[in-house]
Amino acid sequence: MHPIFRESGKLFVNAIQDSCVALGKAAGIVDFPVPPNSSMRKTSSRSIRHYYVSGVACYLPIATMALHCGVCLREPITVLDFGCGAGRQLLHFTRNFPRVNYLACDVDYTLVEFIRRNYPTVTTQVNRFSPPLAYRADSIDMIYSVSIFSHLNPDSQRKWLGELHRVLKPGAFCFLTTEGRTALAQMNSLFDPAALEEQGLLYREYGFLGQKNLVPVTNVLLGIEGSYGSTAMTPEFIRAQWPSSGFEVLEVIEGIIDMRQDLVVLRKPD
Repeated sequence: MHPIFRESGKLFVNAIQDSCVALGKAAGIVDFPVPPNSSMRKTSSRSIRHYYVSGVACYLPIATMALHCGVCLREPITVLDFGCGAGRQLLHFTRNFPRVNYLACDVDYTLVEFIRRNYPTVTTQVNRFSPPLAYRADSIDMIYSVSIFSHLNPDSQRKWLGELHRVLKPGAFCFLTTEGRTALAQMNSLFDPAALEEQGLLYREYGFLGQKNLVPVTNVLLGIEGSYGSTAMTPEFIRAQWPSSGFEVLEVIEGIIDMRQDLVVLRKPD
């Protein structure tokens, strides 16, 4: 399909959803910021319901583990949503822990602009595809990131783990999600489970990376400046390899994020 027609179709769907959202807000059914349909689809949500419910299913395990680890989410600490997307998790964090000083960054300026408009207390930043981030060293009390490391190749993973380690305060926690054995069962044979067990990490770059001529509303790869695809890792690989970034790997909880992804709990040593 020609990009112009694809753009027109997405704008039409966006307009329909915007009308439904307006009616829902007038009726008191929708009481939260809803991103355009095209933005939701960039973060794997095709409906408003999925956007909300999957946000809960991703947010809740992270918040629970953070509290379990002693993170003071009821105090005005600084928390970074790395790769914030359209705010699926941020919606629930800001509602349930409003005293936190939230930072949010993403490579896609259209998603960051949605967060800036709808979450005025959140400090937003467009970051580049490769480090560094625009934050001081040892300045952040907690970092969480959903479905970012499930798309990075091994070299990008090492770079970003090092950068997150740099900006996190000593003794603080980082919560990252990855795709592992649970996700592999849902990938329609994208990866061979036996190969994953043997190698520990499997990566396949997306075949449509060349479609960067698409207009911004339709371009799901906006801000992607390097290799990007699907990544699967075993907990054993993470425990063996990720400490080289300086983090302690405290937990790898399989399949707990939205019944698909693993939750990796990292701590920066004092």
